[in-house]
Amino acid sequence: MNKTMQELKSIWKRLGIKGQVRNYSSKAIWVIETDSGRPVAHLLAPMTKSPNGVDADAFRRVDGKPIQGHKSWWKIYDFSTAEIFDKGDDLKTSALTQTAVMDDEFGGPKSITYDRSENWGVSIQLVDNVQRNKKKRITKYHVTGVGWVDPKAALTMTCNGEIDNARPVFPGSGNPYIRTRRDRELSNNLEVKG
Repeated sequence: MNKTMQELKSIWKRLGIKGQVRNYSSKAIWVIETDSGRPVAHLLAPMTKSPNGVDADAFRRVDGKPIQGHKSWWKIYDFSTAEIFDKGDDLKTSALTQTAVMDDEFGGPKSITYDRSENWGVSIQLVDNVQRNKKKRITKYHVTGVGWVDPKAALTMTCNGEIDNARPVFPGSGNPYIRTRRDRELSNNLEVKG
């Protein structure tokens, strides 16, 4: 690893920035972390994400099939959030930086401990509907697993990383609000809900 990357990793560690994997797919995946020193691969069920306090280092499919043409680990870095989606029978990923690596990146296949417990991840929470007033302004957000919340609570949850498909917006004038993350899908935007 070059000197610049080492310096960046040091800064990310001091700031507490951790890699995360969000599994939006219908397939279970392995997520490897090395926080305790020895590499541990945890089972991440569909529609769950790695816990906020864990620094996820890499992911791969449980069934051994490739993700984007690679059968072993996709390594991510401390600042990255890897999102995994279904693409037919295959999976696709969305990550700022990911590198295809083999088992020897983590000391070889015998060095990795596989934790098969099915409750390691945290449920992904999404804004899936909104309520509007007569002026078409959003008055409530429906969050999966939580229920209806007011705009202030939704903003707080978004800022704390508890809502996975929303981003906070702090305009120069006016009140802060949340919006869906930018992507090519239009049907998931808050503007078309409710």
